[in-house]
Order: sequence, then C-alpha cells, then structure tokens
Amino acid sequence: MPLKCFFWLFFISPLVSGAATRNRASESTNSFTHDIYSSRYALNEDGTPNNEGEAHGRITPPVGAELASIKLNNKDETEVAVFISDKVKKRQVEHAFVIVHGKLRDGDYYWKTMNKLVKRAREANYPGSDRESVVIAPQLFSTVFNSGQYTSRQLAWGDLNAWQAGSVATHPSGTNFSSMDALDALLSDVSDTSKYPSMKNVTIVGHGGGGQLVQRYAAVGKDPPAHISVRYIHGDASSCAYFTTDRPITEDEDTTPGACEFYNTWRYGFDQFPGTIDGRKSPKEYFEKYITRDVISIVGYRDVESNGDTSCMARAQGGTKRRDRNLVWYRYINTLARTRESLDGFPGRFENLPDWSSVSNGSVSLRLSVVEDVDHDVAEVLQSMNGLSVLFSDRDVYAGWRPKSKD
Repeated sequence: MPLKCFFWLFFISPLVSGAATRNRASESTNSFTHDIYSSRYALNEDGTPNNEGEAHGRITPPVGAELASIKLNNKDETEVAVFISDKVKKRQVEHAFVIVHGKLRDGDYYWKTMNKLVKRAREANYPGSDRESVVIAPQLFSTVFNSGQYTSRQLAWGDLNAWQAGSVATHPSGTNFSSMDALDALLSDVSDTSKYPSMKNVTIVGHGGGGQLVQRYAAVGKDPPAHISVRYIHGDASSCAYFTTDRPITEDEDTTPGACEFYNTWRYGFDQFPGTIDGRKSPKEYFEKYITRDVISIVGYRDVESNGDTSCMARAQGGTKRRDRNLVWYRYINTLARTRESLDGFPGRFENLPDWSSVSNGSVSLRLSVVEDVDHDVAEVLQSMNGLSVLFSDRDVYAGWRPKSKD
C-alpha cells in the first residue's frame, strides 16, 4: 500500500457507524407500476416478510442540512423530498454527491454520513476533495409508515421496497413518477447552469437498497447533459438486473429457472421490464449504456450474512451472500463483454454465456472495488481507502481485495 494512502487514512478518523433530470417537456408516462419484488414474493427463507426493520422515527434534518423538495419537472407540482446542504454557495459548487439510502429509508443518516466524509476528506487534503460540493440525500417515503411526514406533493410508495426497482410512487394519488424519475430530477436540478453554473461532476451513490436503485439507474437512466460527468456507484446490492436469462450454475435447486418462476422478471432481469419515460430498449442496448458509463461496484468483503433479499430470484444470482452475488456480477459483465480481465478465483460459473463483444469491443468501464474487513455498513464502506478513492479519484480507483494467485 502506498505511503500516501496511510497518510490519508491517518487524518480521516472513522465515521460513526449507525444503521447498518432533466426537465420534462410533459408529464411523465413512466410505466414502472410494479416489479416482482413485492409482499407476495419477497419473503425470507422462513416465509416471513422481508420488509422488516425500517426506520420510521421523527424526521429531523441533521446539522448543516435542510429538508427540502425538488420538482420532478417544470410542468408538474410533484416533488421529491431531499436532505440537502444548507448555506451552499451554489454558483461555486463543482461537485454534487447524491446518496441514496437503503431499505431503512434513513436519508438523514446517509446525508450525515456523506457530509462528514466530504468534510474530513477536505480537512485532510485528500486529492480531489477540494472542490466546492453539495450533498443531497433523497428521502423516499413509505405511505405505510411515514403518514403525516410528507406533503401532498411529495413522492411516497405503498410497497415498502418498490422504489428500489424504480417503481412508480403511489402518492400523490394518480402520479406516474417513479424513483428513476426522482433521480433524473436531481440530476437535472444540479445540472441547471442557472443554479449551478460551475457544476462539473455528479456522483450518484447508493448502498444496500439504494445500491439496487443506482445499479438499475446506471443501466436505464437518462443520459446526463454534455457538460456534466456522472459517476454511478452501487454498493453491496442484494441483486442486480441481469441483461440475459443466464445465471451462475448453482446447487440450490430452488433457484433453477424451472423452480424459480420469476428469476428473470424485472428487477432481477428484463422480462416484463416496462421501459422508462424514453420508451423501452432491448437489454443489449441497456447493457451498452451500463458498460460505457462510469460505473463502480463497491463491495464489503465481509458482507456475508444471509439477510436482505433472500428470495429465489436473488439467490439465483450467486447464493445467499450479497458479497458473492456482487462478485459474480463482475464476472458476468466481463464474460458477457469478453474482456481480458483476470477472473481467476472469482465465484460463479456460467454455461454458454452469449458473446456480446460486438457491443463492448472487448472492454467495459465497470470497475470493482472490494473493501476488506468490512460488512454491510455504508459508513465503513465509504470511509475506507476504497471508498475515498471511488468518491474523489477522477481516474484510477483502489481495487482492494482480489483472489489470491494459486501459484
């Protein structure tokens, strides 16, 4: 490890760990009305609902932030709630960090975590952290548990986890806007040169449930304006949206296509994917978008507990451990693209995976950073040497763990 890495880590003390678009021309007609991960199918292995543990306490903005609203477009009053840095010098801001909470829907904690990290990185003169920045954490409400906490205009979801797949909100009544539209709106807002004339970089990062949303958004989200560079970081996601019907070979008979009926249904694959406001493209076209964008998968090597999404659809992606599913995903993308990336020692084995090198030309922009000795904890993941690298480094990022050579 380079000496300078120790220097940065010495000065950035650990964060306190806690719970583990563009303006539309017309109203959204997004058809993200439902995904297969619902109370009917999203069950733990013992049959209990996998919607437990959400944080539903009183919402109080952290010091340095305000709870605000951002419109979905200029022709509609619908808004997405956000925690956003207060007293920001908007005309000087060059870098926006948009961080998406996990299934606990604790946007305040995620804002606090990111803001503290940015502040300490700047104090330690970590390379790339000196740019004026703003931190934004969307608050994706539940109509079940957050009644009275959101306004008549703010988005909220009836299915506790539907927002993770980009599904349409159920509030306000009759809305067609989804969590994908919410991210589009945030990107559009910070890209608006009349508000942020100096903006150059936007980093969209999600962990856990938020990591699921960011992974899918990196594949199907709208393109950013030409003057903005966007980095998509998905961390420790329970599942990803596979571009083909292929899955790694497994000994778990319950996850085979014949036994797991919905294994390739959207959010897990592109069967019944309803498209976005831009219409519906082929999985291969979304694959091309995903592999050509600045996408980073960051994984806690100790994220091995059998919790989160334990449905057969998720287990089909690499077993019961989130870590393994994400490492298999990296193998899958590189194999599908026929890159020369060394995959020796990575979990997962595929049979007859199609050759999509005609799309990739044998290379992908996707990068993998594995944080050793860290489990499913957003603060520990992001404050690590890996996390600092993926958040602030413009080019190379710290790869972290890799399988040991058998030589």
